[in-house]
Amino acid sequence: AAMGEFRVHRVRFFEYQPKAIQCIVYGKEVNKVALSRSDGCIETWDLKNDWYQDKVIQGSESKSIETLCWQGERLYSAGLDGDVVEYDLKKLEPKASASSNAGPVWCLTTESHGKFLAAGTEDGCVVLFDTDYNSLQYYRSFDKQEGRILSIAWNTSLEVILTGGVDNMRLWSVKSGHAVQRMTLGRVEKSKETIVWCVAILSDMTLVSGDSRGRTIFWNGKQGTQIKSFQMHQADVLCLAVHQDEKQVFSSGVDPKVVQFQYTTTSRESDWKMWVRTKIWYQHTHDVRAMAVTPTDVVSGGVDTTLLANRLGNEKNKRKMRSIPMHQLVGVAKDRNALLLQYPDYLELWRLGNTRKTSEKDGEVLPEEIPPQKLIQLKTKDGQHIACSAISSRANWMSYSDIDGFKLYKITMTDTESISPSVDLRKVKKGLPSYSAHRIVFTPDEKFLVIATSCQKIVVISLDEDSVSLYHAWDDYTEESIHQLSVSSNSKLVAVADLSYKITVLGVESKEIYEFDVEKKEYSDWCREVCNKFPNAWKKRHQIIHHISTSPRYPDKIFFCDLDKFFILDKTQYLIHMDFVNDDWVVMVERTKLAMMESLPMAMQQKKFGT
Repeated sequence: AAMGEFRVHRVRFFEYQPKAIQCIVYGKEVNKVALSRSDGCIETWDLKNDWYQDKVIQGSESKSIETLCWQGERLYSAGLDGDVVEYDLKKLEPKASASSNAGPVWCLTTESHGKFLAAGTEDGCVVLFDTDYNSLQYYRSFDKQEGRILSIAWNTSLEVILTGGVDNMRLWSVKSGHAVQRMTLGRVEKSKETIVWCVAILSDMTLVSGDSRGRTIFWNGKQGTQIKSFQMHQADVLCLAVHQDEKQVFSSGVDPKVVQFQYTTTSRESDWKMWVRTKIWYQHTHDVRAMAVTPTDVVSGGVDTTLLANRLGNEKNKRKMRSIPMHQLVGVAKDRNALLLQYPDYLELWRLGNTRKTSEKDGEVLPEEIPPQKLIQLKTKDGQHIACSAISSRANWMSYSDIDGFKLYKITMTDTESISPSVDLRKVKKGLPSYSAHRIVFTPDEKFLVIATSCQKIVVISLDEDSVSLYHAWDDYTEESIHQLSVSSNSKLVAVADLSYKITVLGVESKEIYEFDVEKKEYSDWCREVCNKFPNAWKKRHQIIHHISTSPRYPDKIFFCDLDKFFILDKTQYLIHMDFVNDDWVVMVERTKLAMMESLPMAMQQKKFGT
């Protein structure tokens, strides 16, 4: 069958800018990586499902996250306000908090039994928090030291905590709360302090530090003496990570290379082992602020906004995760040729450009006769971050949700054919539920709005010109967060997917696509046939599909979109969204890598060989 011809509208006016990665932590018990960005937002990536970004906890610019910590299945953060915060990973919002009583918290760690957290603070105190029995409360403080504590590590079996600060490191006894060892790092210039940005403790009492002079130092913790110092970086070493086998340590920082050290025998004749530098990765363009090691990969991220995973022992196996969130940021009003663009704390509604021209030639660029037009910009109250948004098919309604709750607006447009139509936006204040939403979608006939709430409910709102009311709610739909919602073209069915692998109507799993026969409650014949015939190249794909679309004109075809490809169009730009506006008109929203790089700060200038 012929593939069909489509006019493709390539949209480049969505100027979404991902934020720098601040912290990365690996949770062994959950097999997930959590990261925070400079706008206070937290993402979790599920390694079991091939690096799927399963959760995003919205932050706010006013609340900084300086450190993250997994403790079993629990996730904590801390920052400049001095509070340690625990998150509800189903509702995707803060659950509990406790104050350090010692100023801003720069670093956080846990002991391995999951009963205590230790925080390093601005005031120079190590503060312990009790987290037993699902609590989170201040427990006690160690002796106060001069100067802030910027890095911390805890070895439970040795019953010691290591901290790094200005010009020195201290080893603390957890039992007594006193420092048992103090190591000085010295200065090159008297006026320029040496900052210990990162520390680690191994179970044989080897200590590791990374400092502002570009050094990674291995110490004998029992004696407080240096074993070996490596000058591998030209500027600050900002992060260290230790593999679970304790035979590999990684460092990175302002000069954005990732360096691997290994504990290995120096010659065949001798059993004598020492730390040696074994590998360097050059993949980041700007400062690397954070690193973590999973059993198989070293994971890094920083100012260039990209999360990278390099497979240990396999040079070629490296993964680059998309910086743009996997959940939908673009809404398409198909019957109005309009796009809703979701930025962190505001929404824009655009009317698409248009052309009456068609062409017989493949790939010909058609002239834009009517330019795109921004119709609405709507900012959130107090800069709250938007969790999800939606626009109805005729652009008569738009909706979004933030942590304060769910908002609905009625849009009235006049002179829609003119160059600048007049737009009136009215907030709906009555008849709405008070909770916040994880996903929202309008039915194509604009009669209903379907909401997946943060309390794991599915709520249906009836929309009328004059009034809005609750139509129906499934209260106990699921135990887990709902992360996908889709409505059928006849407005009668809604498909829901949650993170406990419960899928209603349609499922996409392990790179194979399943079509569910709703009437028979089983997979359709098409699906059974196709699932047995997937080409190997398709099964070996790494990129995760983040959008599926169908065309009314080609009911036998399904269109997929991943990070940089739409079906058979091979592209190099980040593809944020793809959908059909009408039968033969496809809209593709792109963001070029160059455009995103242009708004990053300057990287460290390095002399390259031969220049």
